[in-house]
Amino acid sequence: MNFSSMDYFVMVARERSFSRAAERLHITQQTLSAHIAKLEGELGTKLLVRSIPLELTYAGEVFLEYALDLQRRVNSLEREFQDITENQRGLLRIGINYTRGDIVIPPLLIRFQQEYPNIAIRLVGEINTNLSALLENGEIDLAIAPLPVVPPAVQTEDFYQEEYVLVVSKVLLNRLGITPGMADFARLQSGDLSPLRDCPFILAAQQESNGIFGYDLLRRWGIVPIPKIEVHHTTVRSELVLAVSGMGACFAPQNMIRPSLTPQQEAQLELIHLGEEARHMIHFGYLKQPHQWSVITDFIHMAQELSGEFEAKK
Repeated sequence: MNFSSMDYFVMVARERSFSRAAERLHITQQTLSAHIAKLEGELGTKLLVRSIPLELTYAGEVFLEYALDLQRRVNSLEREFQDITENQRGLLRIGINYTRGDIVIPPLLIRFQQEYPNIAIRLVGEINTNLSALLENGEIDLAIAPLPVVPPAVQTEDFYQEEYVLVVSKVLLNRLGITPGMADFARLQSGDLSPLRDCPFILAAQQESNGIFGYDLLRRWGIVPIPKIEVHHTTVRSELVLAVSGMGACFAPQNMIRPSLTPQQEAQLELIHLGEEARHMIHFGYLKQPHQWSVITDFIHMAQELSGEFEAKK
């Protein structure tokens, strides 16, 4: 048994497909299958049910836990000796929501690469609710996201505060009869969403963080949220552009509006502030380790120094 065979098995377990795992490992499917068969022979038991998709046997589930633990330990060992020898090389894998990555990542990487030119970066775009699992599975080293529920194996640090606002076009409000000077407009500006009972909405799926927030808030105001458009795994910019066109109202982080739209588009919108419950902290999340790689801690500290650039300007 060797480390390569364990790594190959972990990839197969993640992908649940020999062909996809082989592609990610840059080896042939035949080579990968031979490694797994040899591993099963050494262990004296089947690790996989070769169905479509592949499934793990009970022995496979047990072996996966050992293999993941060993991967983490070997990774930690290599990184600790990089710190000891001050010879920082390797790969830093960062998981982040698609739109937030467009805003946050460029200035951070420009500064980080000046300090660590020999560290390669892999950006993994993913919805917020999936990032903790990617950390636990060892698929990313660092998550940047709101992390309201933190697994025991994950450590978090604060980054910056984000605020959701309700975004609705002035044209749509006019169609609904909600115009400046009217009582419903004043109620809306105060955060009372009840005047929007007949408003169409553009909502993220309910398993995504902004979707969870939007559905819950609308229900609390007595609105049954039947979205005119429901979006899955898209950027906030798509929702904002649809909102500008008058297709519906949407919920969006305020700091993502200006970078996503032209000044002319932004001028067509009303932003409704929703109070303290709409504010949340964006965190860094990383696995707890006996030795924490200094590259990760330095990246976090650099980002925290720039955190003011990412908060919405009032």
